[in-house]
Amino acid sequence: MKVGITGQSGFIGWHLYQTIRFKFKDFKLIDFKKEFFYNSNDLDRFVSMCDIIFHLAGVNRDDDENKLYKENIKLASFLIESIKKTGFKGKLIFSSSYQEEMKNGYGRAKNEIRKMFISESKLNNFKFSGLLIPNVFGPFSKPNHNTFIATFCNKIIKGKTPKIIQDSLVSLIYIDDLIFEIIKEINNDSINKKLINPEIKIKVSKVLVLIKEFYRTYFNKHKLPEIKNKFSENLFNTFLSFIAKEDYYPVYLKNNIDARGSFFEIIRQESRGQTSISFTLPNIIRGNHFHTKKIERFCVVKGEALIKLRKVGKSKVIEFVVSGSKPSFIDIPIWHTHSIENIGKDELVTVFWVNEHYDEKNSDTFLEIV
Repeated sequence: MKVGITGQSGFIGWHLYQTIRFKFKDFKLIDFKKEFFYNSNDLDRFVSMCDIIFHLAGVNRDDDENKLYKENIKLASFLIESIKKTGFKGKLIFSSSYQEEMKNGYGRAKNEIRKMFISESKLNNFKFSGLLIPNVFGPFSKPNHNTFIATFCNKIIKGKTPKIIQDSLVSLIYIDDLIFEIIKEINNDSINKKLINPEIKIKVSKVLVLIKEFYRTYFNKHKLPEIKNKFSENLFNTFLSFIAKEDYYPVYLKNNIDARGSFFEIIRQESRGQTSISFTLPNIIRGNHFHTKKIERFCVVKGEALIKLRKVGKSKVIEFVVSGSKPSFIDIPIWHTHSIENIGKDELVTVFWVNEHYDEKNSDTFLEIV
């Protein structure tokens, strides 16, 4: 089955693209570029190659509400014209929003576009599902753009004070849960209007309290916070994604040295987890894989190592040279493929901590060369 994603480089689009790429390998991804909207030949070629189209592209923010409304309508109109020309008979899945009932430009556009697609699906005989989605949060969301959670995390990490404009009760869904719902829709019957249930309903001020506690625990105490539930885990992974890796890591630990040798704490846990240790021979590389939900810490206790990170789908590689003679840790962000290489002459000893017990049937480990 061939699937294409308009807006594949956006927040939701990136996660959907990479999830399909690594977890649903029976699907073939048809790449999309935003320039296709303004070149009818490119857009027609894209549409004609797809069995499934996820229409995620659009404008989320603009000071001019009328301009925002018109731009979103225009993009949908381009897609409809291409569907007509190519005789598309597959399925179109549209990401709408809870804001459909609101009078702002974004909500009005989402509401009208969904109705446009319903009408065209009947006229041109293709399947359609319109998903009404709550507020979405997760790693790599844009501050001041996608979600207030991204704004809060970014400001707090930078030492700024976020402001609550309205302390309302918000419906939230984590990006991974949303992606599962979107992909599940491929095999469902056509649904003109499907409400996606939120993961949680929570006050804005409560979210801010949790993020501030993450900062105090993680930055000031170098401890991992207590992960009380799934929402805490998802929120902390989101928080970690906003840390500037090159500026913050490695974090050096206090090394207590006396006549007996040395001793240092790797981590004080306020959550469940598993600690492991590895012994690696010179010139050997471990890893070259990534995780989508694990919180993981690396700490070299003996020898010299080169640790590499690369965000999936990107080419930039971040490198850290670390040594057991100067204890430090590096936390591995999700969706970052990573490796550790023994670059010394002696055996490398590394301690690994992960927030969950290893499960062979659900390892959350995907091979990808750094």
